[in-house]
Amino acid sequence: MRTDSDETLIIPATDGYPLAASIFEPDGPVRSTVVIQSATAVPRRFYAEYAADLAARGRRAITFDYRGIGGSAPPRLGGFRAMMLDWADRDAAAVSDFAATTWNTVPLGLVGHSFGGQAYGLNPHPRVSHVLGIATQIGDMRLFPPKTAAGFRFLARVAGPLAIRLTGHFPANWFGLGEPMPGDVFRQWARWCLTPDYFFGDPAIGAGARFARAGAQVHLAAFDDDTFAPEAAVRGLARRFPSAKVEVVSAAGTEAGRIGHFGFFRKAVGGALWDRFDARLG
Repeated sequence: MRTDSDETLIIPATDGYPLAASIFEPDGPVRSTVVIQSATAVPRRFYAEYAADLAARGRRAITFDYRGIGGSAPPRLGGFRAMMLDWADRDAAAVSDFAATTWNTVPLGLVGHSFGGQAYGLNPHPRVSHVLGIATQIGDMRLFPPKTAAGFRFLARVAGPLAIRLTGHFPANWFGLGEPMPGDVFRQWARWCLTPDYFFGDPAIGAGARFARAGAQVHLAAFDDDTFAPEAAVRGLARRFPSAKVEVVSAAGTEAGRIGHFGFFRKAVGGALWDRFDARLG
């Protein structure tokens, strides 16, 4: 099976919802399959450069859109029912299942960006052997720079709910936070971020027991200029994996420009780090 970043494969979520995905195949032998799980409200096309680089290294790469985002969004987001937990339990879980069963003769790895790395801990797939979490953190605002925390609290309590009332969805693009997304996804995310210990403080989620099932080698990358995933928050998440082997890798901005929360996946900025982190995918 071969596709490129302009071709779409539909992978059914665990409840049957159609998820748009792209597969990047190596030209030669396949070392492993790697699922790339997006950050909140970030479409899969953002990861195309990085996925192509993985393929050039002999790794089959899969990108996909969560329900309500990019190619997996309905014609109208107003009234579309989805929760952030669906992205982990129904969407990411189904894509990892697809990869594990379709290509069961090679190792399965995972690259998670921000929430994409959290999603592994919420629903760890037993076949995933190596996880690379890029700017993956616990969203406990007590661990964030005060200005960042204050801005998000205002967004969660005031600006976000008002925007949802005006549009019927959360227009993340208004705030420089990605693509529009379902209102209920934002509400759940905001509630977690306003809760001490993030989703670990939500008894309905049972996040501690979920993370305890994770058995992969987990590598979490923290960048010194990322105010959305400060190292304290990355290390805060690392401590929540009681059974996995966890490493936190600190990295600085490069001469090519600021890495921040998104720059790692832009070849012109983060490409200089791709060699260093590829080894952590096994």
